Amino acid sequence: MVDRESRKKQVTARRQEQILKAAVEIFSQKGYDAATIPEIANLAGVATGTIYIYYPSKRELFISVMKGLIATPLISIFEKEPGKEFPATLMDAVKDRLHFLNSKMMARFSLLIGEIQRDPELKALFMEQILQPFLSQMEGFYRTRIAAGEFRQFEPAVVIRAVGGMVIGSAILNSLEGDASPLSRMPQEKVADELMNFILHGLLK
Repeated sequence: MVDRESRKKQVTARRQEQILKAAVEIFSQKGYDAATIPEIANLAGVATGTIYIYYPSKRELFISVMKGLIATPLISIFEKEPGKEFPATLMDAVKDRLHFLNSKMMARFSLLIGEIQRDPELKALFMEQILQPFLSQMEGFYRTRIAAGEFRQFEPAVVIRAVGGMVIGSAILNSLEGDASPLSRMPQEKVADELMNFILHGLLK
């Protein structure tokens, strides 16, 4: 039987999911400056005041949206099964990002990134609350694997950015090439497998 506290947590999680989903729609349609909290609340089916219970400002709501798109999925993958063999974890992460980068959400994500570039305060908050903590956490994961004797002694800051850039760059190139891209003719599973093998083993035999 579900107790009162559990029900409360379920309601909270459901409301936040509604709010974030609506926020993605409104922010990507109207841009950060033109979007309003009442519009987001209306689309989410909640009272305007309900949004402020969870997110003190529009800026905080926007940052939460971006965190859910960028950091949360990957952190969840790497933290879910800490004892899992790294190749399997890496494959899960690569598949997740390729799926996202090739989804309809990617177009909206690109618009939201543009909003961050145009607003210095938003960009500073994005760096402070999402990008820097996320990269630091991934670097810490890499250092842990070095200490365990699993990884080679490369500079974690370089490795994390190189791997991320490889996956994101492959998806962007595929998008630019369109139907002419050989990647678009491959199953996504095949693309993920090739990327993973390249990351793990490089070019040399």
